[in-house]
Amino acid sequence: MIEEFLVRGIGGIKEAQLSLNGNFIVITGESGSGKSSLVRAMEFITGKRAQTNMIHSLEDSCYITMTLSADEKDDTNSLLEAYKPQDGTIIIERTFNKSGRGKSTIQGIPVPLNILSFLMEKKVVIQSQFAQLDLIEPSKQLQLVDSFGSDLLKKTAKELSSTFNSAILIEKELLSLRKKRREMEEIYQDSENILRQIHDLELLENSEEIWQKELDELENTYKLVEAYKRISQRLLGTASGDGLFEELEELSKQTYSLAPDDVDWHKCIEEMLLSVQNFSTKLNDAAKSDNGQDEIEKAQEHLEKKIGIIRKIKRTLGLSNCKEVLDYVKTATDDIAWLKESNKTIENLVKQADELKKDISTKALELRKLRKESAKALSERVNANLNDMAMEYATFNIEIEGHDKVRSTGAENASFTLALQNQSPLPVAKNASGGELSRILIALQLSLGESSLPETLIFDEVEAGLGGKTALLAGYKLKELSQKCRTILITHEATIAAMADQHYLVERTGDDTNIKEVKGAEREREIARMLAGDETSTEAIKHAHALLENQ
Repeated sequence: MIEEFLVRGIGGIKEAQLSLNGNFIVITGESGSGKSSLVRAMEFITGKRAQTNMIHSLEDSCYITMTLSADEKDDTNSLLEAYKPQDGTIIIERTFNKSGRGKSTIQGIPVPLNILSFLMEKKVVIQSQFAQLDLIEPSKQLQLVDSFGSDLLKKTAKELSSTFNSAILIEKELLSLRKKRREMEEIYQDSENILRQIHDLELLENSEEIWQKELDELENTYKLVEAYKRISQRLLGTASGDGLFEELEELSKQTYSLAPDDVDWHKCIEEMLLSVQNFSTKLNDAAKSDNGQDEIEKAQEHLEKKIGIIRKIKRTLGLSNCKEVLDYVKTATDDIAWLKESNKTIENLVKQADELKKDISTKALELRKLRKESAKALSERVNANLNDMAMEYATFNIEIEGHDKVRSTGAENASFTLALQNQSPLPVAKNASGGELSRILIALQLSLGESSLPETLIFDEVEAGLGGKTALLAGYKLKELSQKCRTILITHEATIAAMADQHYLVERTGDDTNIKEVKGAEREREIARMLAGDETSTEAIKHAHALLENQ
């Protein structure tokens, strides 16, 4: 709980220090004296965003520090090790300047503002004059019902939230899987034929280059065979005419007849004809007649077909080389395998989702039953506290209204109603005055268990709209509340101020606000001022003395 509070440069406060030592502490002062500046400082140190217009006009920056005591009630598990209490205390500091720059620390360690706000939630809560607006917000009303509820209610609510979130995650995963399946099915709708063609090609990264080289070599071989064939036909002749060899034979015969007895001529002629025959044989071997060309043409056709297929595949897939095609094959094979397996995955997820939905329905019904029990018990306790604050003419009730759609928080809303005499119940916001709302707020705080209360609860004129007996009765209840948690009240009610264990007075002198603790005669004069508007009035001082004596 708060032990020390130091403020510099907020509103009209140049510097003020409060040392708190009571359970029920009041802060009083004339309207406009600067009490709201003190409240703003408390809001800033608990994590509210900086308001540079709240910095003192003569200062460039403000500084606030709060010292909290840590005892066995403190939930220090939420604090990081560096922020843990030292010597039983936690020191929080915050500063910011008129340009908006600032720093927050816990135990001297810088801390982000959102973390500061989170860590202070269970330590200090400020209830302003407008805190009654929380009574209008359905989500806040349901939170109050849950906080009052049994451990089983809290456990069931937590389990429902966890199960609901698990179901949401599975639904998101199903949506993602189904979307991915649709996209892949569109991408690979003709993939089986393409993959089969690629498989039949026995593709390598450089297959296209190899095939083109082989095709070029076959083309060169074909040209050579054609050339040899033409030479052979010229030499040996064709069906349509004689060739050079026959002419040579005829010329040889003529030469032979001119010198029938010349051995040298005979030998020369025979050698020449033999050479031509050998030449002719080699030409035939090279040309291999029509059968050789047929084989070459078949090989060419096969290679051209393979090259045509791979080029068509590249165009279809928008790829530029065989390596990319092979990469596609690997990716496509994996993706198609995933497509086949994903059906089973989706079936399993659908089964899980159905089971979770059943579990959610069961838990939601159980939670509604527990909430109705909690709402009934809380209503009874609030009504008992309201009766003690002179609201016996009204009946407070919490209605649990179910709806069809289950959320992570359940399938119902809470509605706070108030029934006045001879009236039907209406929402508290429509049927309660400001004073009645204030008493309902106090009654709710009193009705909640200590575990639901912060270590320090600060009320900013929560009793506004009350007076006379109702203010006195509300004061008794605030005093009772202070036995559960340290309660600080900014108030204009003298009867309530007189009940406090400790009393601080806020005064304005010129542009400066001063805050001091008042005791004894000084406190009597402040109570007298609150009673009669005149701290020197003998009658008011006597009345103030009597109020203080009776506490």
